[in-house]
Amino acid sequence: MEENQYKMLVKVATLAGIIMLESNAESYRVETTVERILSVSQLPTVDVFANTTGLFITLDGPDFPEPITYIKRISQRSTHLTKIHDVNQISRDITNDQLSLAEAYQKLKKVNRKTYSSKSTYFATVLLVVAFALLLGGSLDTFLLSAIASLLLIATYPVRDWLNLNDFIYGVFATMVVAILMSLITQFVGASERTLDITIISVLMPLFPGTAFTNGFRDSFKGDYGAGVAKIVEALTIAISLGVGVAVGLFIAKGILS
Repeated sequence: MEENQYKMLVKVATLAGIIMLESNAESYRVETTVERILSVSQLPTVDVFANTTGLFITLDGPDFPEPITYIKRISQRSTHLTKIHDVNQISRDITNDQLSLAEAYQKLKKVNRKTYSSKSTYFATVLLVVAFALLLGGSLDTFLLSAIASLLLIATYPVRDWLNLNDFIYGVFATMVVAILMSLITQFVGASERTLDITIISVLMPLFPGTAFTNGFRDSFKGDYGAGVAKIVEALTIAISLGVGVAVGLFIAKGILS
């Protein structure tokens, strides 16, 4: 390989790592995938370090005047398992000589542009909330109220995007709004406290950071304690924000109703 090809290889590997980290992949999985791509170079020094907020890549060899190093900060994360699968497949196609670096880079750019549409996100939110309401033993009234609660949650999505709220602030805001309004609605229709409890628990499920929490333990079990603890702390922070929002919302609603 020539120097430009090595740089292109690192560029492809970096983009693959960024997509996976932003899609909430485990750190050890990101490192394995990026190392697989860089192994095409057959150079003795291939170093990859990935954590929740950063990706560090170094490629070096005896004929290099200086190492090729890329450092990228990861500032946004959302769960997107399809992207993780696609990047993993592209990395395997590269190592099997089924894709050139230029073709792989273009495919990765297409994968990076993939996103869930607003309609599919809204539908999934409603479906998840009402499904948990039924799973928790809710009646028909609970089903209908949980559907209303999911719509209230969806109404907070544009506010999050408009104000660019971080996960903690958005968690407090969204759950507080839903807790206040659902307390008033359940009181108005004469629903029981159990119905309100099931409704609020159900509406928390789309916001709960289950993937981050699970990935944190998986990284820890793989020996990557730094990335594992970081993800667990992130998950706990979001979970705390949800609890704070519900508590504040119920407190405000109680003051209004009293």
